[in-house]
Amino acid sequence: MLGTPFLDALVYFHRERLTARGRYLLWATAVFALLGLDALRSQVYLLFAAAAGPLIVAMLFTAWPAPRADFQCRLPARATAGTPVRVRAVVRSASRRRLDLRISIPRPRRREPAVVVTPAESFLPAGGPDAASEATIDILAPRRGRYVLPGPRLRVTDPLRLAAGNSLRHSDQVLLAYPRFYRMEDFLVPVGRRYQPGGIPLSSSLGDAIEFQGTREFREGDPVRNIHWRSWARRGQPVVKEYQEEYFCRIAVILDTFLPRRPGARDVRGFEAAISVVASIADFFSRSEHIVDILAAGPDIYEVSAGRSLAYLENILDVLACLEPCPEPPFRSIGPLLFEKLGQITTVVAVLQDWDEAREGFLRQVHALGTAVRAVIVRDGETRRDFRAVGADLGEISLMTPADVESALARGVA
Repeated sequence: MLGTPFLDALVYFHRERLTARGRYLLWATAVFALLGLDALRSQVYLLFAAAAGPLIVAMLFTAWPAPRADFQCRLPARATAGTPVRVRAVVRSASRRRLDLRISIPRPRRREPAVVVTPAESFLPAGGPDAASEATIDILAPRRGRYVLPGPRLRVTDPLRLAAGNSLRHSDQVLLAYPRFYRMEDFLVPVGRRYQPGGIPLSSSLGDAIEFQGTREFREGDPVRNIHWRSWARRGQPVVKEYQEEYFCRIAVILDTFLPRRPGARDVRGFEAAISVVASIADFFSRSEHIVDILAAGPDIYEVSAGRSLAYLENILDVLACLEPCPEPPFRSIGPLLFEKLGQITTVVAVLQDWDEAREGFLRQVHALGTAVRAVIVRDGETRRDFRAVGADLGEISLMTPADVESALARGVA
């Protein structure tokens, strides 16, 4: 029985050392060999000989050394699921001879998620160091997640472009595929003000007015713009200005990450749609002056803060790209952990996948803290419990189906 490493090596040789044309010829040669076993009754062996000859000669090119060339091909670090990213490859050969070159990005050897590369291989002639050859490659991540892109390979092929030699390669690159999201023009939430421990260090100078209180000695990490230069000149050591702690609006977006251990296609579709809604809300708030905390409710609480110069939208999307579902309903067990983080939150936006007693009880506890609540349920079909019976006392509750999310993604705005 063939071992897995040996089988992997054969698959790799078949994919990388043979071109698409060479693979077709290899399988055609194998078919001609089977049909031409009885040489007395048919002359198919002549076709076998005609196909095997060029293939054997081309196989000799697999020992060809890696090309001497300046090979530039920068792979992307981030992309959006379902949206192709165009990569530009430029080659300047150091050889004076005209060579037939092939550029390819191989599939991962292991059973890992793979991107779609179009075209799978690109051929270009290289005539010398003064002539630059260029090719474009489209890379498409079919779904959000973390991908390992093998480094692009540059190989010399035989004149018939059947087989390729050793490669000049780039290093592997990790690609984060972001969830798809749409641009919200408006998203109304109840806002307020709460005291924030740390005040100004947690936000930019946008928003509430600040009041100068006095000066103190400089501590490591203090911003340079707060240095009081006159006091420094008078005392001979760094002195910084101290301001009154600030009150401002801080919004938490909580994502329901529950997914059954054996989810159906409908469950997975709803889960991915909920992540797209959170990404869209994060995009909306990233263009505002609010401090935004993204909290993913699961066995581990994923937290990232953004807004008012704290971080960029990419920080939030990095977390959402790799977020795993929780196989157990989280709102019964993580309530106390989240309540510790919600002490300074003025508004909670909960993106849920259903409405039941546990979720309603969690939001009622949040509301009892004096925090405003806005809930968005993403579900295909009726909820287990009628959320309309809650009324307006808990806050605004709306329902979206995965089809609604897909429609908004198609339009690009909501």
